[in-house]
Amino acid sequence: MQAKDAVGWFVFVDFENVPKVDLELVEGQPAHVTLLIGKNQRKLELALVRQIHRLARQVELVEVGASGRNALDLTLAYYLGQAVLRAPTAQFCIVSGDRDFDPMINHLQGIRIKVERYDDFVRLPFLPAPKLAAPVKPAAVAKPAGVARPGVPARRAPLDRRAKVIAKLKDPANRNRPATEKALLAHIKHALGKEATATGVDDIFRELSEGHHLTIGPRGRVNYGAVKTSQNPETPTDRGNGVAARRGGLSATRLWNQVTRSLRGQRGPT
Repeated sequence: MQAKDAVGWFVFVDFENVPKVDLELVEGQPAHVTLLIGKNQRKLELALVRQIHRLARQVELVEVGASGRNALDLTLAYYLGQAVLRAPTAQFCIVSGDRDFDPMINHLQGIRIKVERYDDFVRLPFLPAPKLAAPVKPAAVAKPAGVARPGVPARRAPLDRRAKVIAKLKDPANRNRPATEKALLAHIKHALGKEATATGVDDIFRELSEGHHLTIGPRGRVNYGAVKTSQNPETPTDRGNGVAARRGGLSATRLWNQVTRSLRGQRGPT
């Protein structure tokens, strides 16, 4: 057994109250542990038994033969008193969650005996701080192409929204398509949301117009549906002036007729 004169810490464990004890923590420390086991505690974990045998010089096992209220507490108080008589300047620790020890501890502290109670064995002040395992960094997971990071808008969102706007305006089953040019422009702008720009609105209208999906009547009425090219010839001049034709309230066909008449007037009568 370890020479108690060289011990700086005496620990008394109420094993009935604190059954989880890792005796390996005191190995090599200037401490002696008295482990008090109740009469009804007939089984000990194999790991604890091995620790008791291996650390026999630092650990003393006391089996409390009596049962009943405070039987273990009184036995612990006896062994604590014996240790105080042998080494009055040492420091004493009671490991228990039982507050019934507190009046005795207060009395001993009043006569300058260094004694404290701890509700967990690992809280003993002379034990080394537990080593915290380094956090494991999660493995990097490749993100699928096209998936935006949280909080970052997807780059293709404007294109996706633009395609949806065009698809809805092309859909003949859509009965909520705007009936006038003004309403159509406002609808496109609203549908684009934050991505809406004057250029973006014009681009969508131009695509619908040049694709023969709609025409604008003389009073700004929108006519939806495919336009037969044989009855409404379209030239590169029409494509380049699609926006101008829309803003002037003219369809591509009427603009073509005006251009034709203008060219005939420049040539003179034939």
